[in-house]
Formats: sequence, C-alpha cells, structure tokens
Amino acid sequence: MRLSRYFLPVLKETPSEAQIVSHRYMLRAGMIKQSSAGIYSWLPLGFKVLKKLEGIVHEEQQRAGHIPMLMPTIQSADLWQESGRYDDYGAEMLRISDRHGRDMLYGPTNEELITDIFRANVSSYKDLPLTLYHIQWKFRDEIRPRFGVMRGREFYMKDGYNFDLTQEDALHAYNRHLVSYLRTYERMGLQAIPMRADGGPIGGDYTHEFLVLAETGESEVFYDSAVTDLSFGDREIDYDSVEQCQSVLEEFTSKYARTDETHDEALFNEVPEERRRVARGIEVGQIFYFGTKYSEAMGATVQGPDGKPTPVHMGSHGIGVSRLLGAIIEASHDDKGII
Repeated sequence: MRLSRYFLPVLKETPSEAQIVSHRYMLRAGMIKQSSAGIYSWLPLGFKVLKKLEGIVHEEQQRAGHIPMLMPTIQSADLWQESGRYDDYGAEMLRISDRHGRDMLYGPTNEELITDIFRANVSSYKDLPLTLYHIQWKFRDEIRPRFGVMRGREFYMKDGYNFDLTQEDALHAYNRHLVSYLRTYERMGLQAIPMRADGGPIGGDYTHEFLVLAETGESEVFYDSAVTDLSFGDREIDYDSVEQCQSVLEEFTSKYARTDETHDEALFNEVPEERRRVARGIEVGQIFYFGTKYSEAMGATVQGPDGKPTPVHMGSHGIGVSRLLGAIIEASHDDKGII
C-alpha cells in the first residue's frame, strides 16, 4: 500500500499528558490514541508492531512445547469465589453483572478459568506435563493509569499455565519458561534481567520478574552489575532437558538481583561494592510457581500412578505484550532523544 493511502495520523505537537518518551513517540507517530484513562486504540502502525511482537512471543512459546489457545475476557465470579481469591484484587478488579444478575468480571488474569478447563478434561497423570497459554486482553483498574501503554488499565498479555504431577516437574516447567523468556526478550533487542520478586495476589513464594533497566521504570531494583554481562546468545536448548534448563536458570539468577519488594540489604552488601547498583526497571514479564494453591481449592486432581487422586502442581507465566513496545523505546532512548 502506498503511504499516501495509509492511515497514519501523526501529531505535530506533543500532547500535554505524555510524560515519558515512549508515550510521546507513540502518540506523535500515530501508533496509539487514548480512548479513556489508561485505555488506548492501537492504530494501524502501532497494531502492526504489536502483532510483530506477539508473533515472536508465539514462536518462542511453541518452541518450548507450549500449546496456544484462547480464553474469554469476561469470567464468572463463581470461579474466583471457589478459589477464595475474589476479594484479593480489591478495586483493581472490574466487577459487573449480566442481565440475569450473575456476577461477572473482566479478567485481570486466568488461573481460575484455566484450572476449570483442566479439571473438566484431564484425569490421568499420563496426560501430564501440560502447558497451555494464550495472548488476550486483560483489565486492571489502576488507581492512577499513566505513561501510556506502560501502565494502562487495559493491556495485551501472554499468560501461560503449567500442570505437572510433582513439584520437581513443575520447577522444570518454571525453568523452561525462564529460558523461553530470555530468548524472547533478546530477539526483541531487550536485556530483561530476572529478579526475585513478590508473588502478590497470584501467590507463590517462588517467582521472578523480568525487568528492563530504564530511568523511567516504576520499580526500584538492586543488582550485581555482573548480571548485565550475561547474554543468552545463539545457544540451542533442549527444553526437555532438566539439566540444561536448570543450568540456564542458575547462570542468570545466581547473582544478586531483586526488586524493592524483596530486597535484602545484608545479602546486597555481600556483593563487591564496585558492582552494587541501584536503578529503575520496567517489568515486562513474571513467572510463578505456586504448587497446589489452585488445584486443591478447585479440585483439579489426576489419578496418580498409585491410582489415588493427586492435586496437580501449577505455575503461571506472563509477558506484557503491549508494554513491550514502550519498554523497547525507553531502553533504547538516549539523552538526545534519539532511538
């Protein structure tokens, strides 16, 4: 298509609400247009880039053996009440009622829905391991949406869920996801550092966030500068190999790197002083292992090798696809405003 026929509504002036460079560039380049606070239309150029990033995420997920599907944006509140998590999100969760008075919600995440799908269709340990994922719009009613797509209320997200018979198997799934995420980010030109993080309302004591260093990041991070020398590179990984995936995890998480929520000053002080760094970071993904939190609450069991019902071990893994473009711009922007 000729450029003269393309829809590209560029702006000559920077809108007053655009506080960071990615927001300014995306508005002025005609990539997005604000619909309401924290909610954006993705115009043709922005949509084209968004689909390119989505394609990379799909390729790396399927390379790791994960199976794509699609779940709805609207979920029944009954599932969240069954898991005991309905009130955990507080005002961030958009609660609605349909015309029959049934309580519904606009999904901020999908642990309950995927667990319901699993328990209705899988009954034997022979069907494990299993990892399902989708890329879908999510909604969290942020009290102060800002920075354009970096902290919006509606966002495009890849979220995946693994189901395994044992903790050991589930931790391999965790490591496998860490490897696939490192490949994904490097293909996009990003160095995303895995950092020990807090499980929040999703749960689990074992979780890492992936953060891209940038002055405009909302998270304060503490890390050993040696982590910035690490690169996944062109190495090939057998995702079925427990040893290889574990080796990559140890390589990328053995150095100190934590968000402010899990920062340990005593451990940080063990890092040589010349390598201690405090900076800002943009979260672009997170992986969780939370064991049987949802499977026990919702009765997601399989018949084990001994013939007895066994709650499956689970984890969840997310990448903020719509946030990635903002992170790429912020991370590559220099003091002169040139990308």
